Amino acid sequence: MGAHWLKLGALAAVLIGGWLVWRLPAVQQIATAEHILGLREEVRGVWWAAPVFVAAYAALAAVDFSGLVLTVIGGVVFGFERAVVLNTLGANLGANAAYGLARLLGKDAVAALLGPRFDRLRHFVEAGGFVWLLRLRLIPVVPFNLLNFGAGLAGMPWRAFAGATAIGILPGTVIYTLSADAIVRASGDASGKPFTWLLVAGALLLLLTFVPALGRRFGWLPVER
Repeated sequence: MGAHWLKLGALAAVLIGGWLVWRLPAVQQIATAEHILGLREEVRGVWWAAPVFVAAYAALAAVDFSGLVLTVIGGVVFGFERAVVLNTLGANLGANAAYGLARLLGKDAVAALLGPRFDRLRHFVEAGGFVWLLRLRLIPVVPFNLLNFGAGLAGMPWRAFAGATAIGILPGTVIYTLSADAIVRASGDASGKPFTWLLVAGALLLLLTFVPALGRRFGWLPVER
């Protein structure tokens, strides 16, 4: 439980730090809410922006770039309604690409890519099937691509992997996309509605941090040793 509170404190520090950086005058001049909202309007007029973003998301996620960062970028640039679809597509394509790479390249290549984290991957590499992967997708305790590579190395059937991934990553994708969009809207709108969505997104993020501890407490997740 101590480690859980440490993670929660780290999340709070990141959120507060991000907000303080956002409030810096230099940042406000460069990345104002008006500029970002204007960028969204411009992006909507470019037909290839969405497919290029999805392709870039998938390619970067497949080689272990942070899916969270990509999801936040999507929420900021495209807004919630479009970004939640684009982020979901990109994340699923990237996950399946990483799964395929693991099956194709094998253990040695994956170990070289992940470095020290490969030891943690071994703890979770077990062919537990659809339900096993779905639980770990819904409960964000294992990094996104560790599960992708792990499922591929464990020989999990592709249909089970793709199905569990599509369902399991959806709640987190919605929450993080909503959070990114809400921050932009709240910074540029004095009405109460964007702030309400920002509070909702923040509450969901906090709730998400408690899920791993609850999962271990009730036996939904293995306890790491």
